[in-house]
Amino acid sequence: MIELVLIVVLALLLLLAFLAPMESLRWWTQRPDTPTIASLAHDSDDDGVAPVASQARLFVVYLSGIGTVDGLSGSRRERAVLDGLEERLPGAVVAADVFPYAVDNRGLTQRATTWFWGRLHRWQRVPVASWASNLINLRNALRVLVSADPRYGPTFNLAVAQEITRSLSRHGYDWRTRPPVAVIGYSGGGQIALGASWYLGSLDIPTSVVSIGGVLSGDPALNRVEHLWHFYGGRDRLQLLGAAVFPSRWWLSPLSAWNRADREGRITRRRIGPMRHMGNGDYFDRHSRTSDGTSYRNLTIDALTDVLGPSR
Repeated sequence: MIELVLIVVLALLLLLAFLAPMESLRWWTQRPDTPTIASLAHDSDDDGVAPVASQARLFVVYLSGIGTVDGLSGSRRERAVLDGLEERLPGAVVAADVFPYAVDNRGLTQRATTWFWGRLHRWQRVPVASWASNLINLRNALRVLVSADPRYGPTFNLAVAQEITRSLSRHGYDWRTRPPVAVIGYSGGGQIALGASWYLGSLDIPTSVVSIGGVLSGDPALNRVEHLWHFYGGRDRLQLLGAAVFPSRWWLSPLSAWNRADREGRITRRRIGPMRHMGNGDYFDRHSRTSDGTSYRNLTIDALTDVLGPSR
C-alpha cells in the first residue's frame, strides 16, 4: 500500500514538473503575429475601454507567494499590509490582481480543475489536512523555477509582464507619461517580479523591484531594473536558497547581472525584523511583536514605506 502511494505521488510530481514549462510554451504559440514588446503598452482595459488616467506618482503591483491560488483573493494578512501601505502612500496606486503563477492570469480556482485546487485551498485552513495543500505550493514553486530558467523563463516572464501591464491599465496608468512602477513580490513572487521587470524596463517604465523574503536568481532583468530591495527576516531560511542554488549569484560569476548590479549599488539587502518565511511569525503577522511592541506586519509596512515613499 505504501509503495502504491509513493508511486502515485512520484507520478504526480513528474506530471507537475512536465507541465510547468508547457503552459508558457503553449501561450507563446497562440500569440497573434504582432510586435510582442510594443503590444504590452496599451491605454485600454480588458474590455477595450480606456480608463481615466490616474495622476498617481507611483504604481505598485503586488505578486503573492506560492501559497496563493489566484491574484484576487490573497490572504487577509497580505491584504492588510497592502492597505496599510496604500494609507501611508497617498500618492500611489496599489494593485494586487495579477496571479503570477499562470501565463494568462487564470487562478487555480478558475480552471476545469477548480474542484481540486479549491478543495486544497480550503484545506490550507484545516490543521489536520493542511499538509495536502502543499501541492499548491509545489505547483506554484515549479513556475518560479520556470521563471528563473534561461530556456523557458523569457516566455513565462513575458506573459506575466503582459498581465502586469494590463493591471496597470485597469488602474489608470498613464502610458503617455509612464510614471514609475514598483513590483513587490513575496516569496516565489519575488523572482517572478524580477523576471517580468525586464519587459517593463524595455517599455521605458522606471521599474524597481521589492522582494519580501524572495528566492531570487541573478536574472538578466537586473540590467534594466533601477533598484532591487530585498527584505528578509532573521529566521527566514528559505530566502537563502536563491544565493545557494543560482550560480549567477555566486562570487564565481563576477560578470553576472546580479553581481554587476550589486557593485553598482542597485541592490539593497535589508533585515527588517526577526520574521520567518511563512506561517506564524512571518512578514504579515500582526500578533508577533518585537520587544518594543511593534508587530511584524507594521515592520513590513514601515520598510515598504521607507523605500517607496515620496523621498525615494
